Amino acid sequence: MLESLKIEELTESFKKYVASSYDLFKLESAERAAEIGSSLISRFLVLIAAFSFIFFISLWAGFYLSSLYGNNYSGFAIIGGFYFLLCIILLFTRKKLVETPIRDQIIRKVFNKITIDRKTI
Repeated sequence: MLESLKIEELTESFKKYVASSYDLFKLESAERAAEIGSSLISRFLVLIAAFSFIFFISLWAGFYLSSLYGNNYSGFAIIGGFYFLLCIILLFTRKKLVETPIRDQIIRKVFNKITIDRKTI
């Protein structure tokens, strides 16, 4: 009878442990998702501002260079050529300059909490 009671207590404790672990997993997942989501949104807003800045600087440079060369198209052709060269450079170096740093940063964001938790244990 006493062993049966201990087994029931153990079973009940195990069920509570599993439920607590599941709740902890949900909370940590929600925290990571919120952190990653907020980081993506803030970076997206900065990216929009940066693209707007680059767009207007490009327009200014196109008009300025056009006025220097005396015709309407040459300044914009120079700016277009600059962006074409930039695209070619990024095409050949995208793995090193873009993909790897972004992938590493996402992995660091996702697993940062786990690393901190393991260091404190």
